[in-house]
Amino acid sequence: MRLFVRVAESGSFSKAAVALDVGQPTVSRRIQDLEAQLDAVLFQRTTRALSLTEAGERFYKRAVDLIADYEQAEAEVRGLEHEPVGLLRISCSNSFARRIIIPAIPEFADKYPRIRFDVISDDSFTDLVEEGVDLAFRFGHLDDSRLMMRKLADSPQALWASPDYLARMGTPKTPADLEHHSAVHFRKARHPDWYLTKEGETVTARLEGRFIASGGDNLVQAAEAGLGILLGPKWLVANCVTEGRLQAVLPDWTTENLPVNCVWTSGRLRGKTKLFADHIADALKASMNRC
Repeated sequence: MRLFVRVAESGSFSKAAVALDVGQPTVSRRIQDLEAQLDAVLFQRTTRALSLTEAGERFYKRAVDLIADYEQAEAEVRGLEHEPVGLLRISCSNSFARRIIIPAIPEFADKYPRIRFDVISDDSFTDLVEEGVDLAFRFGHLDDSRLMMRKLADSPQALWASPDYLARMGTPKTPADLEHHSAVHFRKARHPDWYLTKEGETVTARLEGRFIASGGDNLVQAAEAGLGILLGPKWLVANCVTEGRLQAVLPDWTTENLPVNCVWTSGRLRGKTKLFADHIADALKASMNRC
């Protein structure tokens, strides 16, 4: 069953064979034996790809839980229930890795010394099954119903700009003043409109932007360099604000929160993945409280 899960997650008999240090013929034969035992075809095989059939998808979801339950039971018998072990593969954006994940790992690693970490940081979405990711961190409202999800936080967002930019262009006093300013925009934003709320009143501001980028770090750097005003979550700019490189614009006006979610492929969030998700939720809260 473990071998089947590894093949399903890697999408390849050869990759699973390398990971398990066995020959590819052995992997193929064991999968064939499993299919014969279940009287079902688990994989759709072509010359170019290997994918799960409908029966394989159902078996994969149950197999992940069964293996996790067995490992938990084994750990309890061995007295290791409070000592999680093994590799924790994490996926997140570059900016989230730099500002939240990496700074939070040392404390977690000290507490659980038998856990190893593999962080995949990429501003495009990583395929969790193909890369064998245990836990990914995503933002906003997610539409992929195939993934399991838990919201870690609703991160407040605000408008930010560099002191030099505000000295040069003037500090907006009302949302209407934003009409005369430039913005730095996230490339994948669904719309360029900013919705600002104060005392029950909501107004819409649309700023033209001379700079568009696909990563949070690029947007922060652009705002620091004076290219425009940034709409971003507090965790993204916390260091810049405390060091005086960015400051809040129209601080009395609020914007829509940005949900921060952890997602995984199947089963229940448990073991080292649950412990790490809880740890990151605490790290997020601490970061957001800094500005």
